[in-house]
Amino acid sequence: MTTTSRWFTAALLAVASACGPAGPTSAQVCDKNSQVDQSAKVGDCTRIPPGNLFGDEDRCRISAERCSVQDRTLLLDVLTCAEKLPVCSEPSKEAWVGARTGCVMRLSGISSACRDAFVGVLPDPSGIFDAGVPDAGPQPINDGGNALSLVVVADEGSFAFAWTTLQGANAVTNWALIGISDAGVRDQPIFVTMPSRRDFIVSDAGANEYRRWFMIGEDGTSRAAFGTPDAGSASGMDAGSMCMGPLDCSTDRVCDLGQCKVQTCQPGGPITCPNAYQCFPNGTCNRTAFDAGTVFDAGSGMMMASGVPLPFISNDFIALTKPIAPAPQVYLGGFPGRRPDIAAIDSARTFVALEQEGQLIGHASFRRGLDFLDDSATSSSIDTVGSRARVAYNHESKTLYACYIVGRGVRVRRSLDEGRTWGEGAVTIEPPALDDGGLGSVISECDIAAWRQGGAIMVTVEDNTMVTRNVTPGLDVEDAGQLAFTSSAPDAGNVYSPLRPSIATLPADSQVHIVFTATRTLSGGLSDAETYGIYRDGMVGTFTPPIALTFTGVPPFGNPLPQDYATVTIDPKTKRAIAAYTTLLPGAEGLSSIQLSLWNPTSRIWATGSDLSVFTLDVDNQTKILFPGPEFQGRLVDAFSPVFAALPNGKVWLSMLVGVRQGGGAGNDFKFWAVPFDFEEPTPAGNVRGWFKRPARKLSDSRAWDPRGGGIRPTVTAFSADSQISFSGAFTEGFGTGGELEGGRSIYVTIP
Repeated sequence: MTTTSRWFTAALLAVASACGPAGPTSAQVCDKNSQVDQSAKVGDCTRIPPGNLFGDEDRCRISAERCSVQDRTLLLDVLTCAEKLPVCSEPSKEAWVGARTGCVMRLSGISSACRDAFVGVLPDPSGIFDAGVPDAGPQPINDGGNALSLVVVADEGSFAFAWTTLQGANAVTNWALIGISDAGVRDQPIFVTMPSRRDFIVSDAGANEYRRWFMIGEDGTSRAAFGTPDAGSASGMDAGSMCMGPLDCSTDRVCDLGQCKVQTCQPGGPITCPNAYQCFPNGTCNRTAFDAGTVFDAGSGMMMASGVPLPFISNDFIALTKPIAPAPQVYLGGFPGRRPDIAAIDSARTFVALEQEGQLIGHASFRRGLDFLDDSATSSSIDTVGSRARVAYNHESKTLYACYIVGRGVRVRRSLDEGRTWGEGAVTIEPPALDDGGLGSVISECDIAAWRQGGAIMVTVEDNTMVTRNVTPGLDVEDAGQLAFTSSAPDAGNVYSPLRPSIATLPADSQVHIVFTATRTLSGGLSDAETYGIYRDGMVGTFTPPIALTFTGVPPFGNPLPQDYATVTIDPKTKRAIAAYTTLLPGAEGLSSIQLSLWNPTSRIWATGSDLSVFTLDVDNQTKILFPGPEFQGRLVDAFSPVFAALPNGKVWLSMLVGVRQGGGAGNDFKFWAVPFDFEEPTPAGNVRGWFKRPARKLSDSRAWDPRGGGIRPTVTAFSADSQISFSGAFTEGFGTGGELEGGRSIYVTIP
């Protein structure tokens, strides 16, 4: 076993444990108390009585003796937190108050006997929301001393919220979202009255709206509820601790020589903020995505130590409604990965499946990808065997499904916690062996999508057929399933040998679209590869015959040029489907392009046109409309690896790899791109509707792997829409002269 394999085994199976002495003594607590003067760090920000937090030494020792070991552990934790507080200054007053609030809030977990022993001395957590600052109101906690992690994402006019509880949340009666403007004015709280809810959208926020958001889980008395302490495991970061980089600080701090500090700037003036920061209207540098449409907070979303109840008060998160742009890319851990697939769940939660070290490894994030950097925090073993995993998430049952090929068959597993664990259950479907001992049929490929009643529907290629099977949340899978496609004899005009299915569903409408590649026999004994689609809905219980995606209304159906690697999605708003595939363009260069095909729900056919290409030219017959940059003009450019995804609001995007050919046989410089599609957008000719919203957006500057070889390059990327306003993607970094060596780490990207 290699060193890497041993690391993965340890990272995926080890359970954190700790042992040590019985706990701190009263002397240890009070010695620490004598070292911490609570008034030493307040500066001019507020007034706190001088002296030690838990009284003088004699009073502290007498009182601490009446406290349990767990109480003393908590008291010591509060003192350590207070000791690490920085000296408060006026520009940082609000954040400092929030940090001190987080320290004192931890006292709510001590017993009544211990509290009585310290009566008149111990700070009262029930009244510390103002923390000595009149009318300050509730404050966020950015030092990790909380049981709630919040992520906020913004686009042109919406704020999307997603939050994760880091401890048990039985006492929460509702969630309160609190927004603060750049002038420090607090909005009226937005109340989410369903305690089980984990996401929310404000869709009418308007353009260029700046807000600093945080959240409180209330207990029914307009106070913060406290978590059940056995849900967390890893410790968070205390305020004022040493930082190693910007992600160790809250969003309104920069990491300056190991300390998280406020950096002032001049709005509209010279650029003085560090990379990945922007100067916000309040005159401070705030960490943002490159367009400030998305802001990542990294100071709080970690699990906390068990044994200490923590308040459901989140970190703060800054967002600004502006035109969307990609967020900075994140590496999926520290090890090479290949064949990614992705299930974007909401603004906070994402799951990526990879093949790593010969295993199927899942990476589950609840901090919008920021935690992907740490394999030990995000990795889970989907299976120690198998390949070509495909994943899908059902929001109704909150179940993540995975199908993948194992031996001659297909295996299905489920996760009930967004991919962090996969339980013990698995269903393997393997065709029976022949009576004479031969191998018999083989299931070679699968794809899976969300389906009705919280389940999923899976399509598999089984020799010369395609079969669909329903999967329940309890992991019951139909043995035989429904025959979706059967190959015809290889005579002229017939279709056979299906490959590479892609499935899209609209469960509320009972719609199922499957697109795939098959062989078509031409007259004269020739054949070519063609992309086809089959369809089923609630009115038609069986699948339609295969319909070529390249149908243009003029027989013969199909196109003499080869096509392959189709993708399909359904717009939930219009209920229309759209597909894309990679094709080779005519000419000696053998360039590849991506072509679209639109589904006509009335006539139930697919139709395409010459202008439904990602390389459609402008009226000058030279400029590529979607790629107007000078690096593409007059150059040989390839595109492949198309993947469609659709948001609940009807926004549809296509992702792909696009690269300019390098000289001297160096290959292509492929990058990950995406472009929106709109069924109401006029085509370049202007006579029909249904085209791209120009221009395309580059999601990463990292070079993607180029799977060179004869024919059409395979799809090697993943792309998914979440339940709110974002798209997420994954690809593998390419090495070598032209990115032809597949040995890099996989990369996660998101927009916005």
